Amino acid sequence: MRYHLLRLIPTVTAATFLAGAPVSCSDTCNENKNALPLAGFYAPGNSTEKIMVDSLEIYGVGAPGDSVLSSATQSKSEVYLPFRIDSDTTRYALVRVAGDGTRTADTVTFVYERVPRFVNVECGVSYIFDIRDIRCGGVLIDSVTCPGGFIDNTNAENLHIYFAVTTPEPEEP
Repeated sequence: MRYHLLRLIPTVTAATFLAGAPVSCSDTCNENKNALPLAGFYAPGNSTEKIMVDSLEIYGVGAPGDSVLSSATQSKSEVYLPFRIDSDTTRYALVRVAGDGTRTADTVTFVYERVPRFVNVECGVSYIFDIRDIRCGGVLIDSVTCPGGFIDNTNAENLHIYFAVTTPEPEEP
């Protein structure tokens, strides 16, 4: 009987240690580990005035399924614009839907270099996007900037989209 108890002690000790192990370890991958660009919407020019944009849909051009990233049903002052990690270019269509159903579209093209960065053994690799060029075309957007020049996993707004202001047509007397 004594022999059986001595054989049982290492098994109980190991089970107790393993049960307590997950509690004492911390998961460092729960925080923002991927570079996910956050674009804020601004009044035109080099302004710090954030604006709300209504009736704006955003699509990924050439993305699998070309799904809508943001629908026109909600006003927004910022939106996440994920970049492709299998390409050095990501394009978005920003479409303003007027009350009568007419649609005005702009495209924004981000050209970047993907720089892999080893985070740690648990989390693996994340990417930094080193912005090389930003092109936009259409009438909705005045300009787009990346103030830091790159996008990393910092949880902050790292793109500024400046919308063009349209002046209303003068009324006839």
